[in-house]
Amino acid sequence: MKKIIKITAMVAIASAFSTFSHVAAAAEALPAAVIAVIDSRMVRFNSAAGKDIQNQLDTIRTKFQAEIAEQEKNLKKEETTLKSQRSILPKESYDAKVKDFQNKVLTVQRQVQIKNRQLETALGNAQNELQRALKPILQKILKEHKATMIMDVSLVIEKTAGLDVTTKVIEALDAVLPTIKVELPISPTAAK
Repeated sequence: MKKIIKITAMVAIASAFSTFSHVAAAAEALPAAVIAVIDSRMVRFNSAAGKDIQNQLDTIRTKFQAEIAEQEKNLKKEETTLKSQRSILPKESYDAKVKDFQNKVLTVQRQVQIKNRQLETALGNAQNELQRALKPILQKILKEHKATMIMDVSLVIEKTAGLDVTTKVIEALDAVLPTIKVELPISPTAAK
């Protein structure tokens, strides 16, 4: 029994050494890692396309906020009028008006949710277009710098000078894609 255990242990040790030697051989066959670093946040906010996206979203958001503010103002007026009619109107009539008012409030809340979803979708679509434009730029920079990978600066703890390619990426992106059209998806209520 002891002999079987010794043989099994020796086989396990031998197979471990052969596995490690295969891993070491595979590691030697890999090219040396040459890493470039990019600040993707800076690309998003400092590129012409990124700034264009933000400007369009700010304009749309301001328009939405103005629309909602107007609706809220109208609802507050209606609420004040409704409160003043409480003692004047019969209970059934007043209750019907309260229910109608509550439905209007719910409608406005739904509109706000729909508009927020539209904004999120529009932003996501614009960022996807930006990413599609970045892919060939990043591949070109990999070749130019003879790099094997590009990492985001947020993942890097320490780096030496000369690894950051953010400025080159922004310049190339600005040349290829200076603007991106931010398009709101059609709202479900508009589609009906």
